[in-house]
Amino acid sequence: MRAKILCISALFLALSGAAQAGDYIVTITNMMDEELLAPVLIAPAKSDDEIFKDGYVSSEAEHQILTGDPAMLKERIGKYATVGHGTDGPPGVLLAPGKSLAIPVSGKRKTVVRVLAMVAPTMKPDHFVSAVINLESGLAVSLDRYDIGHDEGRKLTRHIAGGAALVTVR
Repeated sequence: MRAKILCISALFLALSGAAQAGDYIVTITNMMDEELLAPVLIAPAKSDDEIFKDGYVSSEAEHQILTGDPAMLKERIGKYATVGHGTDGPPGVLLAPGKSLAIPVSGKRKTVVRVLAMVAPTMKPDHFVSAVINLESGLAVSLDRYDIGHDEGRKLTRHIAGGAALVTVR
């Protein structure tokens, strides 16, 4: 019995140590005054080829930026992509100004990640926020705001401003 308890204790310690070593909580805080963020996608930065194409975005990323639904892009990237939802606004999956969203991310296969979310189109129809984050750095990082130029017909991604959201990792 004692040997069994010791084995279970050793297994528990090994598993809890493994989880602590490779898991992160990525917190996104909406820093915009009036606009909401749609569900947030976090993917390995090496998946940028699945997101960005020739100065624009892939069709799956365009879908996320125009509709707020990251499901197609998550499917394209695969099992290492993670999605987090807020609880605000209709349909109850948005992130309101000043609010935060915590997303658990496994660092087992990804420690440098891309964070991407649509800015809800209440003021501008085709904007998103994004940045590359090193999960191991422990630094707070600003998500910059971009316009994909879809509604203007130019279909070229342009940087608009910094500081639209803040990302912290623990």
